[in-house]
Amino acid sequence: GIQITWMLIGYGFVAAVLPVWLILAPRDYLSTFLKIGTIVALAIGILVTMPELKMPALTQFTDGTGPVWKGGLFPFLFITIACGAVSGFHALISSGTTPKLLDNETNARYIGYGGMLMESFVAIMAMVAASVIEPGVYFAMNSPAAIVGGDVVAVAQTVSSWGFAITPEALQAVAKDIGETTVLARAGGAPTLAVGIAQILHSVLPGENTMAFWYHFA
Repeated sequence: GIQITWMLIGYGFVAAVLPVWLILAPRDYLSTFLKIGTIVALAIGILVTMPELKMPALTQFTDGTGPVWKGGLFPFLFITIACGAVSGFHALISSGTTPKLLDNETNARYIGYGGMLMESFVAIMAMVAASVIEPGVYFAMNSPAAIVGGDVVAVAQTVSSWGFAITPEALQAVAKDIGETTVLARAGGAPTLAVGIAQILHSVLPGENTMAFWYHFA
């Protein structure tokens, strides 16, 4: 809501004016372990459960007319793979803080290259997590309401007409499992990754409300 928006704006301002050692360094240090731990747990879960990849390798939307992304497959494909063509942007946004945190200049290559390798690993895990979701659920989450509609009946009907069968009950069940009121219009990589992580880790550690826990944890 509006309150969260203003809180984020305030946090961004405070984080920008405070010294790096006071908030940025400890925050990123802790969040790094959290991110790596989550992705490693996801990788282990994938190896243990060997989930079926339900999203086809190619869909009819490769012609650039898809509801999630409109445009040519190239060069967008290279942007989606581990940030591909835009990875060099990290050199600009990190150059102001990262060098100040290095003990030795020779560590820069390990940190920079290691960061890109880790991001590539995250990208692969995210792709697998998105692919284990039912395609109908994926398109219901990521398609704008202007195209698919604003309620589960309209969304299910539209997405099913594309060849990805889904029912209103199935969409409501997914929302209930992850502890949300709806999964519609949740575009972006984060919600899709969270649902995929929740399904995979729930298969490893089943239990009541565990899908909701893993969804909100992710």
